[in-house]
Amino acid sequence: MESTRIEVDQEIPSVTKSITKKSIDQFEGVGILERENIHNSPELAQRQLGTDYVLASGRMSVTFAAESLRKFFGPDVFNHTGTVNLKFLRPVKDGDTITVRGKVVHMEPVEKGNLVSVDLVCENQNQDTTAVGQGTAIVP
Repeated sequence: MESTRIEVDQEIPSVTKSITKKSIDQFEGVGILERENIHNSPELAQRQLGTDYVLASGRMSVTFAAESLRKFFGPDVFNHTGTVNLKFLRPVKDGDTITVRGKVVHMEPVEKGNLVSVDLVCENQNQDTTAVGQGTAIVP
């Protein structure tokens, strides 16, 4: 991205991920090893949410959005100055395919470059919006 000029309304690379029970378990196994929750226990998800499935953690969508932003800004920029903030609107579960899309909406000069803001949308295979938010990075 460093050699490419960034402009408002520019789309960022999309990222698409298939969600499986195995990927949910692997993701949860890294951070929550012994505590039962709605992400690793179908019984608890049933009791608390009335679902017959576990939910993928919203943190999974955050990592997908970060991957998309990292592809756009480059790892040197995003890994040092990048942010992701999502609001979760719809559950993500085993069998879903999530696509993250984004578009540059604002650029503002700051001390170390330009603060670039990107609106983000996560959608499932039915084009239902599962999360929305914003990512940023300071581009030198």
